Amino acid sequence: MSAKSDALEAAVTELIQARTALDAMPGPRARSRVDRAFAHLAALAAPRVRYFTRSYGLADVAEDAAQACAIALHRAAERYDPARARFTTYVNWQIRAELQALRLRLHGDQRCAGRRAVGAILSFEALVDEGIAEGLVDPAAEETTERAAADGLAGLVADRLVADWVARREKALLRTPRGAATPGRIAARVSEEGALVRRQLTHTEVLIERLGEADRHIVRRAFADMARMVGAKPH
Repeated sequence: MSAKSDALEAAVTELIQARTALDAMPGPRARSRVDRAFAHLAALAAPRVRYFTRSYGLADVAEDAAQACAIALHRAAERYDPARARFTTYVNWQIRAELQALRLRLHGDQRCAGRRAVGAILSFEALVDEGIAEGLVDPAAEETTERAAADGLAGLVADRLVADWVARREKALLRTPRGAATPGRIAARVSEEGALVRRQLTHTEVLIERLGEADRHIVRRAFADMARMVGAKPH
């Protein structure tokens, strides 16, 4: 077991303890402890983030890759179970999954680039004559397709709303003297808040009520800000 693995294990343990303390007793000091713990964890994970970013051929979009990895790091810390695996192993899989998804969104599945496409045109009339066309008809297909399209569109809108809110939030915090002095910590904090808001954006109010007081305040403030910005834009 390497010193780097031990350091990551200690850092994620501190973050988990800080979040537990924040949920038990919300307040500025507890929130600051969480921010410091996440920033420390992100700093320790930075070398592997750079390594995987290069490995997945995403060095030209390093900023997007860094944001994806921050989300992966946040999710890994949130779901980590020490009884099942070492954090090093778990976070590696989370980072790789996010970078793979990013690469697919940007470049498509490059594994299929060299494959030949083989197609055939089937006559629907011939299938009708054979009496097997009914097997191609799915009465629920239209409803399922529309629902999937609506969910996909909602996801895209949610991603855009959160991305815009994160950018505004980070810019506002960096204008403060404290934020200007610690831009790295601000970036980590805003990334964590953005992941929290994105998870809640397409959920119900019931799930929001289950959050701790500090996180609930962040989510509601973000929703209000998004509503103001959407209302301010011309239709």
